[in-house]
Amino acid sequence: MNKRAEKVFFYLLAPLTVLALTCAVMAAHGQFPFGEKSIAWCDMNQQVIPLLMDFKDILAGKSSLLLNMQNAGGMNFWGVFLFFISSPFSFLVAFIEKADIYYAVNILLLLRMMLCAFTAVLFFHRYFCGLDRMQCSILGVLYAFCGYTLFYYQNIVWLDMMALFPLLLIALKKLADEEKVLPYVLALSAVMTINFYLSYMVAIFIVLAAGLYIFCCVERNSRGRRALLLGFATAAAALLTAPVWLPSLLEYIKSARMGDLVFSLQYSALFTAFPTTLAVLLCTSVIFIAAAFFIASGKIPAAREGRERCVVLVLFLLLLLPVIIEPINKMWHTGNYQAFPVRYGYMTVFFGLIMLAYLISDYNETSRLPALSNGIAAGVVTAVILTAAVAVMCLLLGRYYRELTVYTRTLWGNTDSLEKTLSFALIIALAYFVLLLFYKYRFMRRTAFTVLLAVAVLVECIFNASVYIGSPSGNVQGYQTIADLEGKIEDAEIYRVRNNKKYFDANLLGGLGYRTLNHYTSLTAESYMFAMKKLGYSSYWMEVNSNGGTAFTDVLLGNRYTIYSNDDLNTAEYAAGNLEYTNAGYSIVKSNYETPFGFTMNSEAFAMLKQLPDTGRMERQQQIFAALFHTDETLVMSYEPQHAVNTNCYITDGKYNISPDNPDAPSYFLYELSVKGTQTLYFDCFDRLSNSLSESINNSFTITVNGKRVAGPYPSQSENGLLNLGTYTDERVVIQVDVHKSLSTASFGVAGIRLDVLGQAAETLNAAELTEESNGLSGTVTAENSGEYLFVPVVNDGGFTAVVNGEQVVPETVMDCFLAIPLQQGGNTVEIQYCPPGMRPGLVLLSVGAVLLLLLLYGLKKGLLERMRSLYLPAGILLGALWCALFFAVYLFPLIIRLWR
Repeated sequence: MNKRAEKVFFYLLAPLTVLALTCAVMAAHGQFPFGEKSIAWCDMNQQVIPLLMDFKDILAGKSSLLLNMQNAGGMNFWGVFLFFISSPFSFLVAFIEKADIYYAVNILLLLRMMLCAFTAVLFFHRYFCGLDRMQCSILGVLYAFCGYTLFYYQNIVWLDMMALFPLLLIALKKLADEEKVLPYVLALSAVMTINFYLSYMVAIFIVLAAGLYIFCCVERNSRGRRALLLGFATAAAALLTAPVWLPSLLEYIKSARMGDLVFSLQYSALFTAFPTTLAVLLCTSVIFIAAAFFIASGKIPAAREGRERCVVLVLFLLLLLPVIIEPINKMWHTGNYQAFPVRYGYMTVFFGLIMLAYLISDYNETSRLPALSNGIAAGVVTAVILTAAVAVMCLLLGRYYRELTVYTRTLWGNTDSLEKTLSFALIIALAYFVLLLFYKYRFMRRTAFTVLLAVAVLVECIFNASVYIGSPSGNVQGYQTIADLEGKIEDAEIYRVRNNKKYFDANLLGGLGYRTLNHYTSLTAESYMFAMKKLGYSSYWMEVNSNGGTAFTDVLLGNRYTIYSNDDLNTAEYAAGNLEYTNAGYSIVKSNYETPFGFTMNSEAFAMLKQLPDTGRMERQQQIFAALFHTDETLVMSYEPQHAVNTNCYITDGKYNISPDNPDAPSYFLYELSVKGTQTLYFDCFDRLSNSLSESINNSFTITVNGKRVAGPYPSQSENGLLNLGTYTDERVVIQVDVHKSLSTASFGVAGIRLDVLGQAAETLNAAELTEESNGLSGTVTAENSGEYLFVPVVNDGGFTAVVNGEQVVPETVMDCFLAIPLQQGGNTVEIQYCPPGMRPGLVLLSVGAVLLLLLLYGLKKGLLERMRSLYLPAGILLGALWCALFFAVYLFPLIIRLWR
């Protein structure tokens, strides 16, 4: 084999090993391409795959990367793209059918793990000449199979950040040692482009690492110069990526995710959830053994290499602390998180592997001395421990698999899973310990050490991959039935599709190419979520769904089609003639009513509805109806219960206080209604606007209509909007609301929408004729009077511009969050364009950054940096002050706040 081929084989050995091991695990669990199962679970199903479907439509020109009408009633998709799928691998979906993406993610995971191994090998080969090729490959495999990969691959773009991290370290070291800024600028720009949110953690790391390295490892007379270069290069990268982070930051600030930092820290636990946090690191147990050996045998700090080792150890400990201390952990997560509590964990693991690389390099040097034995005894002892590890692995996977895999069912480990994980981690850690001990004291030869180390890594990787990659193996045939719904509506106008219930993941309807009110990402706007709650639709955490609401709000928001499961279709209020499409699982049904996408409202209605009325949800429907249609006619019929059995209900401070009189006896409200005309009846229980995962009022009721159970428990996480009790015409309806617990709620009761009134009113709406264009809408509408507005059921986040009859107008906001365009009397040609807030200034900053980078490169080439010597000292002081401020903010401040409580 020639040298070029040997070099290629060396760099590919670790990725190919990762490929082989992962394929073996996938084959054992019947996962694609060796079976019909997918690794997809949790966020991969809920967010990543549907968003990749969206991106496929974007690449095909069917929708826009900026204004995406398939999500959240029309939203800024740019931030979502940068938050979840901004990866070169995402472009592969252009060649994959949507239904097959559930299988393709298996391959996307393989590719990313191989890339992680490859970049790790690049790092270790570059900076550890004492390692042989096999040892570099072993470290690369360990990095690819670390707990960060295994726990968080469902957010698959996070593995791109993990793959970039070794390259960022190379670039950062080249800047500090050789004053080469371009690799650092490119690496940091790539990191910020791949994932805006995780870049926050990278920024924390850069300040900590660069500050320590420059002040500990760079010559005293060069520190200020390197600090200045670091500042210029970081500023250049920040400016170059301004179109990425500025729009994303503004969108994040407006999201429902924002919370009270001090409150979050005050009421956090002191320690993290160890069954979940420590388990991430236990998947690479050798890092703890390496840390122990490293501390025990560190170099003298006075030497340059010794100081570098001290920096590595300090950084490892700084990255380990947030895994243990919860307030610090929260600060690493911008102050709060809902799940995935070690999102920086790849850094911790990698610095543990760097310590291991130092140790093996040192022991390789001592291995050149005469061996103290032939190594047979040491090999036998190690082999016995490894055999025991294999036996424990087989026992755990065979007998305690369900206990081990609780994380992939609940997103959290528990004490039982930690005990089982720890039992394997301890025995494999013992194998690593004796290997390093024997090799250090020359009881084992280099070849034997490397081979046995590879075996230990092989056993550990197979065990952990079987637990975290193998266990989510899911049959995706149900998703194939859902994917079959794509493209089944032949309607040239703009319309929306809603779910009758939450049958499948919120984002999936948009992923199928249908415009919908559904959305679930970290960038769901708070104004939108709360407006949808007020209008009676279901939502929780960061997820808004289109189930709930009423026939009236569906008309307002353009919900023309509804997806039913075939089991629910029999009870639907729609005539069979409205059935658009049906398959083995679901049916698409068209509304009976006019559902325009945009209509006019006069100035009086606009003023009254600029903010949604602060009343109960059903009362609010009547108020909106009266304002829009200028009528005293009753749309909403309110009903009172005829009987309250063993139930106490009273109103104080505008709240319904409900409680059973005797908890041991049945407690219920009984409604005996005589429905006049045709009405759809709704039941409501709603208390407050929040993004909580669960509300205190949840699971309060079971509702029965005419002896048939309609819902229960209600409200629930997925069903907390207005509850549809069915449609009835001139008949008697008996509704029983069983009360399960005491509660206090702001909105409660049974009401009906008079469908004949709604149908007549909907026909009188002065509808616009709009068409969707790239990043906007355009069309015509006639205003009968001056001062009228075009109501467009799209969320106004401040990024819209509008031109009416050739004149620029200022878009307004109505009903808390929706778009309203001022019109002229008579005919109006309307053009609405969208650009994400922050994009235009971001592009300007990008231009400035490009100029700064060129000047910086030119200055370095011409030696112009010497003329800025007066800035060296201030730059060093500034870096030191920034390091201290960051250390205080991330490591001390949260503890002070927590302990002060």
